[in-house]
Amino acid sequence: MRYIVLAILLTIQLCIGCGCDHQGPTPVNLLSSVDSTPPTLLKISSLDRQSALLVFDEPINQDTIQLQAKGNQVASKQVTKASLVIAFKDAMSLSEGLPLQGRAEDLRGNSISFSLLLWAKNTNPPSLLINEISTKGSESNPDRVELYVTNRGNLGGITIYAGTEQEYTDRIIFPELWVERGDYLVIAFSKGEIASGTYCSENLAGLSANNGCLTLAISPQWDAPLLDAVIWGNHTTQTYDGFGSKALLGQAQLIAEAGHWNSKEANASINSTDSTATRSICREQLRDTNSLDDWYICATRNASFGTKNSEEHYED
Repeated sequence: MRYIVLAILLTIQLCIGCGCDHQGPTPVNLLSSVDSTPPTLLKISSLDRQSALLVFDEPINQDTIQLQAKGNQVASKQVTKASLVIAFKDAMSLSEGLPLQGRAEDLRGNSISFSLLLWAKNTNPPSLLINEISTKGSESNPDRVELYVTNRGNLGGITIYAGTEQEYTDRIIFPELWVERGDYLVIAFSKGEIASGTYCSENLAGLSANNGCLTLAISPQWDAPLLDAVIWGNHTTQTYDGFGSKALLGQAQLIAEAGHWNSKEANASINSTDSTATRSICREQLRDTNSLDDWYICATRNASFGTKNSEEHYED
């Protein structure tokens, strides 16, 4: 018996000694690899006036998709992995968003509900330049922006922002209207004596007098391509790298990164110091190098909204 007890004790000791470098069994969470996250909507875009594309971050189940468009009907829906193409019964308006509500599931049944505004794609947009700006308006000469049409097209959905698509204080979404090369379009951005034929911004909130920017986008979609942009400043402001606000600093960086201004520096913006209600900021003979070199301040009382820019420069 004594030998048996010794053998058992020796065996236990050997097991303990040999096992010191080995870990015991690790508990396994059998549910840890199961997808329990709903799909994420990554991209929204219109393909034309009757169809749109929604892209998710993972494949979705076509059989469980639910869609409802206010003022229109969904004619068909087609899923290819993570992409959903929606066709509508009627053409969408270029100047008004189409409210769309929906629900989609991934292949494991995780669902996402969404509510969004679709903007139709303008397949015939005109080519436009921001050509004249007034940022220090008065009752008789309100803040205004002039566009020059360089190639004909349909204005529907073209949008000007006081700011950028992502952050703005005012905007105008143009109605459906064909314009011709050589046309001038004038938009009032503040209250006052507004001439016949002038468009008006949504809020008439006024443009930033000393430091600001304008962007011209092909549609109101938040990530729509830009057609043109302008940045101005008084070149004396010290805060936020000379732009005066965090918002304008970020907007200027976005405009430069999009290739519509040649610098992110505040001193490379158009100098607005000498501009007044009748001394507007004018583009020099339609030159477009995306820089302050394209611009000048016209002479007093030579603002020329709706016609060719005055060639008389302001001299201090």
